[in-house]
Amino acid sequence: MVLALAALAWSFWWSSGWLQLCAGLALFLFGMQSLEQGLKNLAGGRLEQWLGKSTSTPFKGLLFGSVASLLLQSSTLVSLLTIAFLSAGLITLVGSIAVLFGANLGATSGIWLLALAGQNISMSKVAMPLLVFGILLGMSGDRGKAVGRLLLGISLIFMGIDEIKSGFSSFGDLRLDRYSADGAMGALLFVGVGTLITVVVQSSHATLMLTLAALASQQLALDQALAIAIGSNLGSAVSTGVMGLIGSARSGQRLAVAHMVFNGTTTVIAFFLLPPMTWLVVHATGWMGMGDNTLIQLAMFHTLFNAMGVLVFWPFQQQLAQALERWLPDAQEPSVLIETGAGQVVQLTRARYLQTTSLQTAESASSAVAKELQHMARLALEVVAHALYAPPDVRHGPEREDPQLRSRLEHQAINADVLYRNHIKGVYADLLGGGLSAGRCGQGCPPPAAQYAQIPDAAR
Repeated sequence: MVLALAALAWSFWWSSGWLQLCAGLALFLFGMQSLEQGLKNLAGGRLEQWLGKSTSTPFKGLLFGSVASLLLQSSTLVSLLTIAFLSAGLITLVGSIAVLFGANLGATSGIWLLALAGQNISMSKVAMPLLVFGILLGMSGDRGKAVGRLLLGISLIFMGIDEIKSGFSSFGDLRLDRYSADGAMGALLFVGVGTLITVVVQSSHATLMLTLAALASQQLALDQALAIAIGSNLGSAVSTGVMGLIGSARSGQRLAVAHMVFNGTTTVIAFFLLPPMTWLVVHATGWMGMGDNTLIQLAMFHTLFNAMGVLVFWPFQQQLAQALERWLPDAQEPSVLIETGAGQVVQLTRARYLQTTSLQTAESASSAVAKELQHMARLALEVVAHALYAPPDVRHGPEREDPQLRSRLEHQAINADVLYRNHIKGVYADLLGGGLSAGRCGQGCPPPAAQYAQIPDAAR
């Protein structure tokens, strides 16, 4: 990491244009984060409530995903919110798949706005007043801070766009088409470039913004830009899929896999249909009277192949959900949570339902905490039962003179205090800490000593 930062700092000294380009990208990404946070704070819990109510039919889910991505300008955020609700059991898998389709369609809106605005219009004149008002409103109440954050995000996005345009313009004769191979290999190369950039910057919008700027400054050919747009969809699926698989319950993992399957299949179809689709968008701009506007052609292509993917998958939502449930079945709850047999390897029990994605919203976090409290209640019951020398298989209605109970009583093989520390205290620590340690290291990971120290033994 240190070497990478040192190399990046040296590259800034070597090229002022590269520095300007990276600074513009940083402003754009931070502006996107501020815009998302401002809209979430402004909406309060209504965004989550709308999500819960908008999945009763597939069409409602599609509409919600499209509108939410249009407003938030982040299909990744909408996908993660949907994964959180699905992990908490607040929406169905079929409904969440429809939201996912809508999020992909809504993600095409941002590139249309940028393409229609054109690259010859400077947005700094709009960005500066928004920056001033955003900072001033940020000093007021909660609602004013949310609006201020929103305006600040928009202003930073506008300034980042101008810096990215200036950075590309300063490169002069940097013609990336010189580095491309011919035919399918050349297209595959730039699909990989789009995927890599999106995975690194964690934003397909940023990848498409860079592509638009390079296309406007004639640093990229149209076919290369279209291939990068295909790669940005694949990179978005990789980013969301990894985050969803790592920090989600099994239901959330199904949606993450659905996202990867959908975007991956759409990418393959778009790649093989790249020549006819390129011909279509080039001629469509001519039919619409826009001449040879490569920016509009890129926006049209991005919308076209995302809409094509939705049309391909739309009739098979139920089948996709059933297939995902077969591929990733729910883990069966064991009838006995605490095993104390001879030779049994003791592992520290951790929170089961407090995954990272489940704690994204108040509603999903509340559901996850309720499930975790039930989990801890089962553990507590078994600890008490073991303390009374009642193993799970004879707990209900044991005989008065049971030899097994008499043997355990005589040898006192069970230490209730050890059971408490191994199976209750870790879950309790995760509940107090918001599940952060469970989200980082998963089931069976020993908690930090500091967390244990903060829990008084009297809590038993």
